[in-house]
Amino acid sequence: MTLSIFDAAREAPERVALVAGELTLTFGELAARVARRLAELGAAGALDPDGERPVAVVARPTLAVVETLFALAAAGTPALLLHARLTEGERESLSRFAGALAEPPPPAPTSPEAASANAAAPRVALVSFDPERIAALVPTSGSTGVPRIVRLSHRAFLAAGRLTADRFGIESDRWLLALPLAHIGGLGMLFRCVMHRSTLVLFEPRRSMLAELDRLAATVVEQGVTIVSLVPTLLARLVDPPLAWRPPPSLRFVLLGGSPIPRDLIERARASGIPVVPTYGMTETCASAVLGLYAERLAPPPRGGEILASGSPGLGVEQRLVDGLLEIRGDTLFSGYLGGPEHPRGAWLATNDRAFLDTHGELVVTGRASDVIITGGENVDPAEVEAALTALPDVALACVFGLPDPTFGEVVTALVVLNDGAARKASALALTGSLEGRLASYKRPRRIELVTSLPLTPAGKLDRRAARSSVLVP
Repeated sequence: MTLSIFDAAREAPERVALVAGELTLTFGELAARVARRLAELGAAGALDPDGERPVAVVARPTLAVVETLFALAAAGTPALLLHARLTEGERESLSRFAGALAEPPPPAPTSPEAASANAAAPRVALVSFDPERIAALVPTSGSTGVPRIVRLSHRAFLAAGRLTADRFGIESDRWLLALPLAHIGGLGMLFRCVMHRSTLVLFEPRRSMLAELDRLAATVVEQGVTIVSLVPTLLARLVDPPLAWRPPPSLRFVLLGGSPIPRDLIERARASGIPVVPTYGMTETCASAVLGLYAERLAPPPRGGEILASGSPGLGVEQRLVDGLLEIRGDTLFSGYLGGPEHPRGAWLATNDRAFLDTHGELVVTGRASDVIITGGENVDPAEVEAALTALPDVALACVFGLPDPTFGEVVTALVVLNDGAARKASALALTGSLEGRLASYKRPRRIELVTSLPLTPAGKLDRRAARSSVLVP
């Protein structure tokens, strides 16, 4: 099995590959469009037969971008994924560092009939398949905020696809691309669909994702979506009023990850009939490495702490804990950072994530080691405090971090968004008091500010650094 759209077209030419707005394309029709794009890229001198020089792609969830990504993968030329919300200066800086060519002009307009007249083999010679050839370069901020570019091989994407199929089974699935295509969660979905001959439904937000959740929920129904990947912040807004989402029967499960998952959120979601499977992964592991069980997607979570277990290692993945920090190895791992040493096959990856095994032997990831708040000599996990806050009936969202303090070193600080209608009956003091039975005194926030929104990353995760910088130290 490969990442080639042409292999998929030969095997399943009539199966639906892509839904892009009003346009539905089979694998045969999509392959014909990719063949044309491949010829355009070749004529523009963008393809590198040695697989060293990448092409910068502004990764919007559009048909044109999908055609470009599949064309580059078939030609063995890496794609440098650039987020659509980056500034021109940020894109230029990343492209310069990667030595990438600017993305050529988009495909010329054509009618679906003309594009799908035949699904002949591309007119550009394809490279022989090498699983270690780099398929994508994915920038990530890591734990320090300094951009790094992760090198992901064809082997990593194929291993990640096999892992998902082993855990969840392969059906005639329709995946909704609701995560940014510039992030591994979105890009991995694109390649999984071509591997498994599944359908990818594109979703392009017109505003922030939080403002588009009603349209996302409607798309799940209209397109008969069976799988969607979300982060906890987005699922919380779907579950709670005013949306109070009830999923259609077509939805097999929501794959939930990207940050520690509050147990209370899973309880609320599953009680509402939303099938949720937790997962843990990172760009360096080519998305999911640890996953929950499909059979438990609607079951009440087992009793435990404030943070839900992410599950157990997937097919071909191993985990171990070293001084409370998680390490992972397996074929899904990256090939190293651009400009850095190669990550050897079979070597352990130190994730810098704090974790432990619960009483059921499942992995509980509590957050980045660098996020730990040290107050009065005690270590406080901000994700645990956030989970306790969002379990309160008046709280919709919370972001917790430490602020410098001359007495305690740091004080636990929280920005809190209240549920609709809760503002008149909740206060910072009342919220702190409500945590007395849930958290030790040193974990409870000494400072809570009520806000109308929280800073989020483009993927919808809490942006703890931005939240911290927005608060003036008294």
